[in-house]
Amino acid sequence: MTERLFSTLADWLSTEAVVLATVLSTRGASPRHAGAQMLVAARGNAGSVGGGRLEQHAIAAARQLLAGTGDAREVAIDLTGREGAHGVCGGSMRIVLRRWQGEADRERAASIAQSLGAGRRVALDTTDLGGTDAALELEPAPRLLILGAGHCGLALCHAARPLGYDLQVLDDRAGGYDTTAFVGATCHNDRDALPALLEGERRVAAVLQNRDWPTDAALLPILAQRPPHYVGMMGSRKRVRQVFKAVPDLAEFCGRIHAPIGLPIGAETPEELAISILAQVIATLRAVDA
Repeated sequence: MTERLFSTLADWLSTEAVVLATVLSTRGASPRHAGAQMLVAARGNAGSVGGGRLEQHAIAAARQLLAGTGDAREVAIDLTGREGAHGVCGGSMRIVLRRWQGEADRERAASIAQSLGAGRRVALDTTDLGGTDAALELEPAPRLLILGAGHCGLALCHAARPLGYDLQVLDDRAGGYDTTAFVGATCHNDRDALPALLEGERRVAAVLQNRDWPTDAALLPILAQRPPHYVGMMGSRKRVRQVFKAVPDLAEFCGRIHAPIGLPIGAETPEELAISILAQVIATLRAVDA
């Protein structure tokens, strides 16, 4: 999502000034945490720093900055529920607003988006953050590896697209598959592509949804060479046991695989299963962040 935000910032800067709102720090309960960002232009905005009254306050302050001559300001968000507070969560937030304007800023925004898109981390400097002394490093979007391009893989791709993942689909079935259906994803039809997809600075979540268990079993040794942050495998408990039995040397790795996959919400359709899987992926990656 960060890559998309900075791409949008570069686009908007072609025609107008834009304020980038960044959460620098939080205390106690708050809807978003350090690193959350939002763009505010004269008539539109993108991203979110928390929603509700606090976000309305941040947007109003950003538009005041756009209407004036200043380059930056900080906004303190009180969520204690006291008189004049912007919410009742119980905590507080520190948000910096920084006006971006002109060709130099547009080039900087495009450079950030390009680096994130290439899977590299980006450290925002003092200028990016309106002269504050805060340090903030942006991470590239996590990579979601969809291993198996059947109807469940397609539903997962469609559900994951709004979340901003780097979507990669791999299926080497004979006769291929309809790659045009996987909008927003990079598609592969050779398992030799898998090792390279596990490299780099991105966090990786791999979802095994192949039509036959031998294909899952053949991919596990490749995944084990550079274990993703999350690995889940679709199938009944009997099918899962069959796959694990085929790779006895990978018992420790297999013990970390979410199988059967997904949170137990009673999902049955491909679309419901996609929600169950993504919820589990999000929970796992958030735990890594904690």
